[in-house]
Amino acid sequence: MSRRSDMHGFTLIELMIVLALLAIAAGIAMPNFARLVANNQIEAQAQTLNSLLQFARSQAVVRRTSISLSNTANDWIVATAEDDTVLRQEAFNPDHASISTDLTPPIEVAFTANGSAQSARFIVCRDDNPAFAYLITVQPSGNTRLMPRGKDADGTYLQDCEP
Repeated sequence: MSRRSDMHGFTLIELMIVLALLAIAAGIAMPNFARLVANNQIEAQAQTLNSLLQFARSQAVVRRTSISLSNTANDWIVATAEDDTVLRQEAFNPDHASISTDLTPPIEVAFTANGSAQSARFIVCRDDNPAFAYLITVQPSGNTRLMPRGKDADGTYLQDCEP
């Protein structure tokens, strides 16, 4: 099939082939994009919880008083232990991830004036899939550590979403 030299553009078959290739590419990319969004939501909540723990510890040292991080419903609150003055508060979306801990309810991590705290483990997870979960540990020294995705403190893979 030859074209006249003054004709420009694409044939219908060429356009249909391009659209079919785009549909195949979109079909492959969409599930991966959805997983990427979910992973980012889990990681954002894990990093926020870790920053709240670090903030509580630093405020305890700076103010030379006990500071606590407590959980009420979906809100995590950093407050002074003496008069419950709220220093910082974050709301977590339970649709993005769930947070479980080895602490008995009511959940509270108290940092002393020298920055020390009781040991604790938090796991930020979604859909009970430990491969995409994040573990946050609080050491007796008060130091916090956010482990790589899906890893336990000893470097092995997390087995479930419960600490």
